[in-house]
Amino acid sequence: MKVSIIIVNYNGKSLLKMLLASIKKSTFRDCEVIIADNNSIDGSQDFVKKNYKYVKLIENKKNLGYSGINSALEYCKGEYILFLNNDMELDKDCIKNLVKSIRLDEDIAMAAPRLINFYDKTILSGGTWVSKAFYNGHIKGNGMKAKEMPYLGVGLIRKDFVDMFGYLFDPDYFIYAEDLDLGLRIRLNGKKIMFSPEAITYHMHAVTTQKISGAFTTFLMEKNLLTTFFKILSVNNIFLFLPYVLLARFIAILKDLSALKINTAFARLKAVSFILFKFNLIIKKRRQTQKFRKVGDSYILKVFSEKYLFKPKFIV
Repeated sequence: MKVSIIIVNYNGKSLLKMLLASIKKSTFRDCEVIIADNNSIDGSQDFVKKNYKYVKLIENKKNLGYSGINSALEYCKGEYILFLNNDMELDKDCIKNLVKSIRLDEDIAMAAPRLINFYDKTILSGGTWVSKAFYNGHIKGNGMKAKEMPYLGVGLIRKDFVDMFGYLFDPDYFIYAEDLDLGLRIRLNGKKIMFSPEAITYHMHAVTTQKISGAFTTFLMEKNLLTTFFKILSVNNIFLFLPYVLLARFIAILKDLSALKINTAFARLKAVSFILFKFNLIIKKRRQTQKFRKVGDSYILKVFSEKYLFKPKFIV
């Protein structure tokens, strides 16, 4: 078995048919399909059992967010793991091109596809960015050049890398910034993520998560970004960048208040408070993560850029 495909699903019964059909049409055939279902209440489990006998269904007892993907890892037989959202459709050559990209270099731990807007097929994501302020996002543009990138929330990853950590996404992240945390753990280990523009996926974007309140989304994002900041960087760079990180949050709070987004501003403050009160837990996570460090911060920071932080019009 070459590729194990894991789909995270939560109340996505209406979406699974499209995604599974596109996998079925794939020109790459040496794969298995596993669905990690987060205790859906829309009949997703019965739908899969009845119509897709070849799919292995993992039924989580509660909604574990995107980190629910971890429950399927022990069942993967492939050399590589392709992890996907349920609101996607794959181009027929997507998997083949991802496998081709990841096999170019042993230092490539993950190959990331090009994301195209499912609805209009014109808005393209040409990669991702992350700032030293630990804010991040997608870059608009054709993105037709293969390049190193900091992270992506879907892609093909080497199973032996996942096995080394024992998880794909930090189980405490639930959702948001779990992909950046993964990408920076890859860099910490001296490996890299390569953007594979010929591997195309059509993405509806946030269909499953759109019902989550904006304030709670902000809290989860800020909490996870700040946790990753303390987990990944060296102590020297934590002290160096911490004023910048906090200044960026302060400016964000001021913008929230000026727009009368009181709940969102409070969510950012709540995230900072979480870090302070749970710092012992974060230190424990840091110690576990730093065991896998093989490079200095200079290598990690090569994929950082301040360019897009100050140009929000370029952010998807």
